[in-house]
Amino acid sequence: MMASEKVDIRYAFKVLFLCLASVNLGHTFDFLWLGLLFAIYFAVVGVLNATRRREFAKRPRYNKILAYGAIVPLALFWVMTPSVENGVSPYLIFLPGIYLLYLAALQERSRGNGGFEVFVAFDGVGALLFGMYMVPHGWGFVGFVGFLLALCAYSRRGTAPYKYGLFLLVIAALGAISYGGWQYWKTQRYRYGAQMAENYYQRERMMGFDPVAALGSFGSNYNSRYNSQVVLRVWDKQPSRYFKAASYEKYVAGIWKLPTKFAKRLYPAYYQVDYAVFETADSLTKADSLRDVEQIWVQSTLNNFGFVFAPYGAVGFAAKDVDSLTYYAGGMVQGLDGNGKRSDWHYFKCKPVSAEIVPEACSLPDSLMAPSEGDLLVGERYLPLIDTVIAAMGLRDSAAVDSAALAKSMPDALVLQKMLAYYLANFTYSLSVPGITRWNGAKNEPLAVFWREKQGFCEYYATLSTLVLRRLGIPSRYVTGFANPEVVEGLPYSIFRRKHSHAWVEAFVDNRWVIFDPTPPILPQFADAPSWWSVKWEGVRGRLARVMHALKEGEWRRVVDSWQNQSTALLESPILYAVLVVLVAAFVGRKLYILYRQSEKKRSFVSPRAVLWVKRLDRCEKELAKVGFRRETGETVGCFLRQLDAEIAKLDAPQDSSKSTPNRRKIIRKALEFLRDYEMQRWRV
Repeated sequence: MMASEKVDIRYAFKVLFLCLASVNLGHTFDFLWLGLLFAIYFAVVGVLNATRRREFAKRPRYNKILAYGAIVPLALFWVMTPSVENGVSPYLIFLPGIYLLYLAALQERSRGNGGFEVFVAFDGVGALLFGMYMVPHGWGFVGFVGFLLALCAYSRRGTAPYKYGLFLLVIAALGAISYGGWQYWKTQRYRYGAQMAENYYQRERMMGFDPVAALGSFGSNYNSRYNSQVVLRVWDKQPSRYFKAASYEKYVAGIWKLPTKFAKRLYPAYYQVDYAVFETADSLTKADSLRDVEQIWVQSTLNNFGFVFAPYGAVGFAAKDVDSLTYYAGGMVQGLDGNGKRSDWHYFKCKPVSAEIVPEACSLPDSLMAPSEGDLLVGERYLPLIDTVIAAMGLRDSAAVDSAALAKSMPDALVLQKMLAYYLANFTYSLSVPGITRWNGAKNEPLAVFWREKQGFCEYYATLSTLVLRRLGIPSRYVTGFANPEVVEGLPYSIFRRKHSHAWVEAFVDNRWVIFDPTPPILPQFADAPSWWSVKWEGVRGRLARVMHALKEGEWRRVVDSWQNQSTALLESPILYAVLVVLVAAFVGRKLYILYRQSEKKRSFVSPRAVLWVKRLDRCEKELAKVGFRRETGETVGCFLRQLDAEIAKLDAPQDSSKSTPNRRKIIRKALEFLRDYEMQRWRV
């Protein structure tokens, strides 16, 4: 007798659970008619199974084609649904719920004949959970009842009642915790929202590179949780030590401001696929016999505020989606604002003939290196402090009181040396300046506090030094950027992290700009090396960025174009066809040689003696076939010989001798003699 459905109250609970999940899902997403259709279907299938009308073996088999095929109309329905801005489309929840109901219907229809009870339960619970998304007011109780029905329907038979109670207590406790957490979030969300906004602000932008730079802004790069975050990747294994971002002109109340006048507006000289190339002077970026120009790619992972971070001496730049760049005296370049939040660019540098000699043809024009009036600007309110610093450092004659006399006190190079020696002897590097508060007068002026406390970080050293040099008549600029890149063995690029952000001084000494870094060496506790894992993970990210750059930014098209040009030239060359003829002739000759060798091997392996015996065996078998004896395919000569021995014994018997003809016996005996001789002589060498 075939097995059939065993019906009890649990089965009724299961049918009710599936019907409730269907109606709840349809009502939640305004497709009540579809939910009712599923509910009717589950009720009909349940009645048929409960009345023993459908035995397991007679139920339709589970068809995977129907299960997978339903994905196509659901996907088409998703494509036709309208999009939702600033939110989650309800169809992203509704369509998976409908699909789970559909799978539950197929499994229940064929349960016992390809369908499984566990999948019916899983799909039904999943559909009920999807139906609880944005559930209409008052329908939350329906979902709770559905879960109770599922609990009663799919629990093991004979489960003790107290276990149901424990399960309900666990569900109630989890619900209470979830509700309490939601209420707590509602009351504290503004505070947490402010913290999240602050973390996002620190994580997504580089500090200290705004058009207006305030002293202390770099502190966020050193003290936050993101101080080891990679912000620049320079695809050069031996990069310059200093990467300049901005040089500032005017200092007022703890704030530096960018210069208002630029030296030159750069326009595209030519294009490299999607990148426009900007040159500081004509034809500086293309290599020729006089120099070797190297192009370096720089990738910024954060907002760079339109600055082109580049080392000193860069003679050109390449950027995407940029019409022009603004070049300021000394090498500050702006204009990447249209490149988006995260951008990349290239800079061109000339390879020197030796460590000290750079070809004059590759030098920057003098007009782009000349100092301006702003490079000597010092606010009157800072003069008492600056004069105090100059006197303490011994940088002037005590009798000199005006700028002209101060400038003649000692050589410029000696001024820089004495200033650096004073910092090393009297100041210490610190990530904080004690006593710095919100500015409200001369007493809390950041530079005055820094001078009094004799400790701070790069911004304070660079700011005070710039103003001192200007007071001494040496054109100077406050510069922000990155210094001391991280070079990792095995990586094809160098790294600048947040903690590599730096501020230093540009001073015009001996008719040229020099880098003057007055900041004392950083203590070991401020220069922790990154972990092994972070280095390896950064290597993976960097190489992936390179691949995506090649695919996205058009470099591959340049390679394809070069291949196409080479292919065209090759197809037009007679050498190609001559080579093809030679290759075809060699291929044909090789095939002929292989065929000859194979035939030669066959001839060498088959001896004339074997050929003669094969021919004699063939004639013998033909004679035997005339009297009704044939050797079957695959039958050995020995087996065939024994068969003939048995046959000739029958023919020689007295009762059968009268039935056989002499000619037939003669043929068989002659064949027997040959086959015995064949078995004995054929395989002898």
